[in-house]
Amino acid sequence: MRACAPTIRAARALLFVSSFGAAGGCALHPPADAFPVELPESLDASRPLAVIGDLQQTRAFVRWARERESTAEEQPVLIADLHARVDEIAGLVIVGDLVYTGGSRSDWRHFDGLIAPVARNVAVLPAIGNHDYYCVFMQKCMHHVVPKEFRLRFPWFAPGQPYAVAYGDVMLAFLDSETELEAQGAWLEQRMAGWTPTYRAVLIFLHRAPFTDTVGRSEGPDLAVQEHIVSRLKGRAPLPVVITGHIHGYEHLVVDGIHYVITAGGGGPRTLLAAERPNDAYRGPECSHDELGQVQRPFNYLLIERRTAAIGFTVRGFCAETDDVSVIESFEISVSR
Repeated sequence: MRACAPTIRAARALLFVSSFGAAGGCALHPPADAFPVELPESLDASRPLAVIGDLQQTRAFVRWARERESTAEEQPVLIADLHARVDEIAGLVIVGDLVYTGGSRSDWRHFDGLIAPVARNVAVLPAIGNHDYYCVFMQKCMHHVVPKEFRLRFPWFAPGQPYAVAYGDVMLAFLDSETELEAQGAWLEQRMAGWTPTYRAVLIFLHRAPFTDTVGRSEGPDLAVQEHIVSRLKGRAPLPVVITGHIHGYEHLVVDGIHYVITAGGGGPRTLLAAERPNDAYRGPECSHDELGQVQRPFNYLLIERRTAAIGFTVRGFCAETDDVSVIESFEISVSR
């Protein structure tokens, strides 16, 4: 069954209909009808894998208090571009912050309006983010309480429990950056040793970014992820690639020979990046420059594909709703046995 794939012109209707129905004659059903109850063991490696992050719509008061942009017009345009490719992809990875408040039913209705049409056709695999846990009082979160709405859509998930899905000769590893990182780092190190004979690379998905060039926010590089995850990766096989969210926008960094990709441009208000970015490998368009040389990056999502001797990355995005969604960056990471 083909998913609802709205045109760009119809995309803005997605936000309105997410609670009541779907645009273009595609009915929205309860989430149990869309999301699978079991974790797949593998994905079709002949098709690209889509990755998006930070779909949450920040509350108006918080945007006002922090002087952040509204993204309500831009988000459905980006999602429509993703929907148009649903027949081509093997699955969709979301690197955290599926919603703004994990305990909010209205936030989950918004999420369903965006993602349920994809979930009816391919597997949707999340790495949980800080906003997805049960949070109160301006996002003071309890990282052992998974909201019922999250478990309804992803029943295999448990706090601090990593999981893995095969993608041909590439392994996909999903970590919970909010809790139990030391144990997950040990799990990853042990699993990578066992994966070496069969898999040539491992894509590591988690929410918080170990490295970033962001400025003007309390969320900088995550030192716990550096200590418990990154410290175990240098010189290790299969080749590790780390893909995260949390820092709203897009970054492609290379640190000690390892690629770190931040794809957090799925709908949250975007951050500014510093003028000096020594590890920055991105060569695509910037959306703005301020008087200090700080930049803002496009809304975005990734398409990842296995190639003969490499893993290919295509980044699709745009700066404002008046622009067309297009390729903003493409690159390859060489891999070998």
